[in-house]
Parts: sequence; C-alpha cells; structure tokens
Amino acid sequence: MVDDNARDRAIYHALKAADEIAAALQTHLIEEHGADPERAAAQSPATNSLKLLRQARERLGEGLRAVKADNIAGSDGISLRNP
Repeated sequence: MVDDNARDRAIYHALKAADEIAAALQTHLIEEHGADPERAAAQSPATNSLKLLRQARERLGEGLRAVKADNIAGSDGISLRNP
C-alpha cells in the first residue's frame, strides 16, 4: 500500500501538471486568440474559455493547498519557479 506522503506527492504532481497545462492554454488564448485577461471583459468565445480556465486553476490551487503543496514544492525540481 502507498503511504500518505507518496500519495500526496502523486496528487501534487498531477495537480501541478494540470495547472501548468491550464497556464499554457491561458497564455495561448491571450496571445493567439485575443482573449481579454480582464475579469470584467466583454464576452467572446476566447474570453469565455479564459474565464473557465481561471476557475479551473482556482480549484487546482485549492487541491494543491489541501495536500500542503508548499511543503512538497520545496523538493520539486521540475517547476520553472525553482530553477
């Protein structure tokens, strides 16, 4: 059976990967499709997709906090934030 630390690390890495994918999609929507990053922006397909991605990233953040990601992130050599 997997211990709690290994399970939390696996959850952390899955959530982190999903968050990084969402961040890349957000950038793509802004740069390539002209999505307006302002929260009160007028509706358009790209801006609506951007809002959905923002909501998804907020939920991912909740999940990361739930597994105490700050403790795990210290040893995360993959993150661009930890060169």
